[in-house]
Amino acid sequence: MKREKKCIKGGKWKISFAPITRYSVVFCTLFMGIAFLGGCVLSTGRLRSETEAALTASHAQISQKVAGAVDLLESLASLPEYYDPDIPPIDKVKKLDQISPYFGYMMICYVDSDITVYSDGAEPASLASRDYMQQLFSTGRRQVTDSFAAGADGVTLNYTVAVPLMDQNGQITGCLFCAIYFDEVVDILRQSAGNGGTGITLVGSRGQVMSSTDALPYGESIMNTLRKGVLFGTTADQLEEQLLAASPGAFWSIRDGNLYYTAYQRVENTSWDILCSVDFWSTFGKTVPALGLVAGLTILGCICLLWFVRRYIAGQMQIVDMLVHSVEELEKRVYQDERPEDVDFQEVLRLTSNGLSDSLTGVVTRSVFLNQGAALLKKADPQKLKALCFVDMDNLKYINDSCGHAGGDIALKSLGYILREYEKKYDGVVGRYGGDEFVVLLTGLDDEQELRGVLDGLVLRLQSSVQSGGQSIPVQCSIGVAVYRPGIELEQMIADADEALYYVKQNGKGYYHIHQN
Repeated sequence: MKREKKCIKGGKWKISFAPITRYSVVFCTLFMGIAFLGGCVLSTGRLRSETEAALTASHAQISQKVAGAVDLLESLASLPEYYDPDIPPIDKVKKLDQISPYFGYMMICYVDSDITVYSDGAEPASLASRDYMQQLFSTGRRQVTDSFAAGADGVTLNYTVAVPLMDQNGQITGCLFCAIYFDEVVDILRQSAGNGGTGITLVGSRGQVMSSTDALPYGESIMNTLRKGVLFGTTADQLEEQLLAASPGAFWSIRDGNLYYTAYQRVENTSWDILCSVDFWSTFGKTVPALGLVAGLTILGCICLLWFVRRYIAGQMQIVDMLVHSVEELEKRVYQDERPEDVDFQEVLRLTSNGLSDSLTGVVTRSVFLNQGAALLKKADPQKLKALCFVDMDNLKYINDSCGHAGGDIALKSLGYILREYEKKYDGVVGRYGGDEFVVLLTGLDDEQELRGVLDGLVLRLQSSVQSGGQSIPVQCSIGVAVYRPGIELEQMIADADEALYYVKQNGKGYYHIHQN
């Protein structure tokens, strides 16, 4: 099967980050989709709470306004000077005119038993044609009317609250009534609705719109408006029955392509209903900044992660490039040589291990040692003692200065050869850590006594000499040792051994010291 190779300039192998990028895009898209759905759920809960809050606020203020008017009129009606028919009507009117501005009403008026209203400076007028007056005098119950046009211009809208005047025998001698400004109720609805997304409608006793922040036409049937949309959990007829029965409730609906949640409640002492609606998109819009921040942080996190992954993989690919280069050289030597029986197998072995072991000393490189050492610690016999030795040649600079770098290379080769003997004997691994620094991990020791015996012998063997160019080159090494303890990492053992080595260097060199925990 033909094998495809992807190379960049210079013969180096490359890796495609397209799949990682695609997965990151899919992850970000999925995460933002989940965040969007979460925002919808939160907006739904927030929509309901905002609706209930607006309904509670508007209902409380309007109910308080009506109840205040009822209480004022009933307290006045209990006074003899108002229910006593023998007191001239003009006297009653003058007192009421003084009270009206103080309490902020359009007017407070007196009506006698003939349903004739009196006012200061004007001729008495009959109110017998008013339905609410007929009901008051026939039932003896207070009345709160829907909004209607009244006043001298016949255009000004107001609401009227009327209570009967009863004498001591329980006979109706007349009534008192006051007018609540229509605009005052409108202001209450606007304040309760706030600035965005909330609509409040005040509905009269016949289901007609009396006031609305949604700009619904005055006098229009609220049911005609609701029937234009789609209701969930109820029907228009069922809702109308609920309103007539003065039962509070709530429902969902779709109007003009938007989702609404509506709650309604009857106003005390009246036949009015308040309907409060909040649309979904205005509520969801309030969560968009938070969702945008989450989306931005997610995208930024993915970009940073891609950058770190790319950087890490690029570092690993350098090692791969080195190994690939070695394999290519090996292929040329093995398969393209005219006389394969003359292949230099020592050279083959060197090529296959290039990048994994140090070419001068034969021990593994630092990165390989860290990987192999960590794996060796995990699989080592827990009953055995494990130790890491940090070996440093004390006089490499002297050797290089006096015998040249060739002499230094001979000394390093000799050191590597000796350490590899201990690697084999005590189930360990040896690595070249730096220029003249070596690390040795031994995992097959019985106890600390054996460790000290090994170290004594190793120090003696390392204090030797090698021959180069007719010269005898003295070699001396110092050793720092760290003993493994449960939970310790290989990097920490190296750090402890380095600290022990420093102690030896400061105290004469040429010996070993075991790090004390």
